[in-house]
Amino acid sequence: MDFIWLKEEENNSYAQFKANFDYKKGNVKLSVSADYKYEAYVNGVLVSNCQYADLPTYKSVDSVDITAFLQKGNNELTITAFHMGEDFSSCRPQTAGVAFSVENEGKTLVKSGEDTLCRKAKGYRPGGIITAQLGYGWNYDCTDEGGAWEKARLTKAENTLVPRPIPALAIGEPMPVVVCAQGIFQYREGKTAGEKAQNAWLSTLRFAGMTGKNKITSADLHVPVTFKANGGDGVFVIVDLQKETSGYPVLSVTVDKPCKAIFAWGEHLADLRIRAEREGRNFASEYTFKKGENAFAGYIHRLGCRYLCLFVENDEVTINTLTVREATYPFKMPKKDFGDRLLNRIYEVGRRTMQICAHEHYEDCPWREQALYGMDARNQMLFGYGAFEEYTLPRAVLRLQAYSTREDGLLSLCAPSRAKICIPSFSLYWAIAVYENAQVDYDEAFVKEMLPYADKILENFKRRTTEAGVTCFKEKDYWNFYEWSEGLDGGTIFREYEIEETTDCILTTLSFMASRGVAKLYKRVGDTAQAEKWLHYAEKVQGTIEAFYDKEKGLYASFIKQGEKYGWHAHTQAIVLLADIPEERKDSLCEVLKNPDGKVVDMTFAALQFKYDAIVACQGDINWCVDDICKLFGDMLFQGATSYWETALGEADFDDAGSLCHGWSAVGCYVFDKYLK
Repeated sequence: MDFIWLKEEENNSYAQFKANFDYKKGNVKLSVSADYKYEAYVNGVLVSNCQYADLPTYKSVDSVDITAFLQKGNNELTITAFHMGEDFSSCRPQTAGVAFSVENEGKTLVKSGEDTLCRKAKGYRPGGIITAQLGYGWNYDCTDEGGAWEKARLTKAENTLVPRPIPALAIGEPMPVVVCAQGIFQYREGKTAGEKAQNAWLSTLRFAGMTGKNKITSADLHVPVTFKANGGDGVFVIVDLQKETSGYPVLSVTVDKPCKAIFAWGEHLADLRIRAEREGRNFASEYTFKKGENAFAGYIHRLGCRYLCLFVENDEVTINTLTVREATYPFKMPKKDFGDRLLNRIYEVGRRTMQICAHEHYEDCPWREQALYGMDARNQMLFGYGAFEEYTLPRAVLRLQAYSTREDGLLSLCAPSRAKICIPSFSLYWAIAVYENAQVDYDEAFVKEMLPYADKILENFKRRTTEAGVTCFKEKDYWNFYEWSEGLDGGTIFREYEIEETTDCILTTLSFMASRGVAKLYKRVGDTAQAEKWLHYAEKVQGTIEAFYDKEKGLYASFIKQGEKYGWHAHTQAIVLLADIPEERKDSLCEVLKNPDGKVVDMTFAALQFKYDAIVACQGDINWCVDDICKLFGDMLFQGATSYWETALGEADFDDAGSLCHGWSAVGCYVFDKYLK
């Protein structure tokens, strides 16, 4: 397939392609690939979207049977694609391009080429940057009927094409909604759509007063509802999707004259409105409406949200549809019953949390970032082995991360991006995850493919290993992050200077775990020399863990700098408990994990797996772990959560930017599957 694009390549631009073909009989397959995101239609019906996150050297091609969408005679294929021309956490810019072919049982009916017609995409306009992780959003002009079609040009993209490594997403029907607020608004200040929505004066009015309808029977928008009001800049309406979700926006509104609108999305109404802007983030898009009905269904940009809001600069608007079509990875959902309604509910919400944090790869959260991090992904695949009995997605993710490694052999901060910085410990989590994947579903060819990447990672840590342990990465462009707790958050993320050298207990222990696992994998594939090499290193680095122990405190220090031990964290005690420390210390350290107050800095959700595994391994106290999970995550459920939060502080954390759906918080699924059999 040839990749094509518009005559001019512009960063952050939308292009539309059109091809016609004749059909008589037989099965027909569409193959399509895009540099970033696309949506493909046959005879006006969506048939494929969601380009796999990839690299030019590993370029994914989607293949879909489109026979059911064809008619005898002439058929039309249209593809709208978005080219992201800048680096963000969720993408690595590639040469702008789309490639496609339509095959009828081996015969090519049409394919991309210089005769393919193209134009700037109808309606779509580049929007502002949503977040530094997600990149640019969209605006949409319903008055735009599209410009003149012209012939495409061949691009110079040098791609190695491969079949899509995971199944396509399942896109559900439009989700049911309930109108939860309505009224009039007045814009005050703001340059972006998000700022305008966040800062607008809102005056809420009664549903019946604005619509003349009974809220009980009409607020679900099962039929169109007209909202009328005088005053301000127009009418706003907020709808509740009734649970946290991730999917594609669908809206249809009717207005009696041309006007502008802002569409915003968010996870909560803590501000009595959608939090459309926070510290430069921009969870909103601008629309231009024509007189009459205006419909939009966008399958390029995926939202993470529970609430939607529409600000319409008119004193009358009819809402026909305002919702999301949920997009989910087709996980299996094996039946689970732990004999207790609360445990079952905790498990199911944990499983849903993971489900809406997995699409073309694992995501830390569907709202703010949709980014693939090493530690987050390791947690999600580990938690998901029991919850979904899924092995295809974990291996695809591990491979994508391997293919995205930097020149120094460590993982990029987020695959497939090429961020300036990286988190060294996340590369060790990747090596541990490769080992864990082999334990649940061994694939020797995959293991052999991954082991050379593990070698490069471990060599980095071997070079930094001293008699006192593994030293931190003091050079710029390395962020020594472990979790969002005081002292383990890695300090300044972007810096142009070297930090003081410290010896690092968590990095030392992770190096032991990773090298031990890699040694076992080499032994299993029959490479005894490499197995012995990494086993010897594992034994050496394990022997240095004792350097961090403080007899007076009875704890392991997180760091040593110039001979001084400092940093007392629950995370550190939990991870060393899994590294075969002296038996007589285990019980007291477990008690510290159970009651850290005043002794150590407690851990956040990201590291809970270590705590629970350590307590069960050393004390066998499964009941305490289950009770702790019930306390932490049951509390969220009683507050109305439909997915688990990034931290216990919820939306208020991270300066009011906390995520209400985070994959690493589904640890209850892991514990219940492992210990409550």
